[in-house]
Amino acid sequence: MVAVGFVTYGLGIAPAYYGLGIFASSLIDDLGLTRQQIGEMFGAFTFTYGLVSPVAATVIRRWGIRATVTAGALCAASGFWLVSEASSATELYVGYSLVGGVGIGFSTLLPAQSMPVFWFRRYRARATAIILTGAAVVGFLWQPSAGLVLEAWDWRVGWRIVAGISLFVAAIAVLFIRNKPSDIGQRRDGLPPAEAEDPTPAGPGRRAPKGALMWALRTPQFWIATFATAANTVPWRVVSAHGGIHLEDLGFTTLAASAILGVRVGASLFGRLTGSLGDFMSPMRLLALALLVNAVALSVFVSADSAVVAYPCVFAIGVAYGTAYTSEVVVFGLFFGRAAFVGSTGVRLFLIGVIGAIGPVLAGAAADRTGSYAGTLWTLAALAVLGAASIWFCRPPDRSVLTEEPKAER
Repeated sequence: MVAVGFVTYGLGIAPAYYGLGIFASSLIDDLGLTRQQIGEMFGAFTFTYGLVSPVAATVIRRWGIRATVTAGALCAASGFWLVSEASSATELYVGYSLVGGVGIGFSTLLPAQSMPVFWFRRYRARATAIILTGAAVVGFLWQPSAGLVLEAWDWRVGWRIVAGISLFVAAIAVLFIRNKPSDIGQRRDGLPPAEAEDPTPAGPGRRAPKGALMWALRTPQFWIATFATAANTVPWRVVSAHGGIHLEDLGFTTLAASAILGVRVGASLFGRLTGSLGDFMSPMRLLALALLVNAVALSVFVSADSAVVAYPCVFAIGVAYGTAYTSEVVVFGLFFGRAAFVGSTGVRLFLIGVIGAIGPVLAGAAADRTGSYAGTLWTLAALAVLGAASIWFCRPPDRSVLTEEPKAER
């Protein structure tokens, strides 16, 4: 399951998520778009997959992870094929931001984060780290590959490739994903029943204790952890959408910019694996340290006008983001367990989708007005510092107030 999660998450999200930034200059030239429109498309894309996350949580509860990933990947494939045929900004919004966003929302984020929570307890951080490295590995390979696609063909061929990859993800999901350990006669971590289960279990085919989600949303820990997630996610999305153009503004070629950003994504592989330290130390402290490193790196990225500066800078951004990304999931698993993880994470992803949609739009608008991303990057660095300060002192809520319903088994 860890290997399957690695493949479906990586191939499911990375080509589409990182592709727009690489194809941005070609889209601007061919279709007469503005930088703000590129930011709006990426922002609307992330907003859409965040918006559908609570719905995806319901689907996972009712039909399981396998059905959710399969349906989402098929939807994503159709959206990205529409992008390859687009001749206007409106068609790009529909294909990428709407249809593609819905597909990604169902097939990647919530299923990938639910797998390690449903399947692991003692090794949860390590399982989470490995699964989430899928996007880093594929993103590391895809960004320079997308640059080569532009050299040999054009952005339309690139999006047809992305659509084909999504179809492959659907096939993998149907063949190999299983919803929970008991589907194949196993227990979480292979432990005896008394040790393998949370005191308030929930997952595919089981109901969460009554009021578990509302209890989670009323805790200050939910809002602090969500703010820390935003402090990590928003800068990453802005750099994903505008980082290539920013580097071109600093004097790099499109191919060089794509290679540099590919290092950033590859570096997040090491960061996501570093997040496995959450099994051995406080994941809240680990998240805070990652945010501080990210703040420093973003500050340097403002004027990274040479390869000597740009490569180490984006490497640090990648490591910090990856560490924080894994830690976010571990923190939510620690705070809310299986009882409220899917529901609370669905709400968290929705909120991050709303917040994350604003960042790329504002960054593009600011760049159109000022010709620079400097002010945006300094603001994002400050956001990361605030996120680190808030999560450093946060402690898990008391889950003993939850009780399992008598009819929890279906």
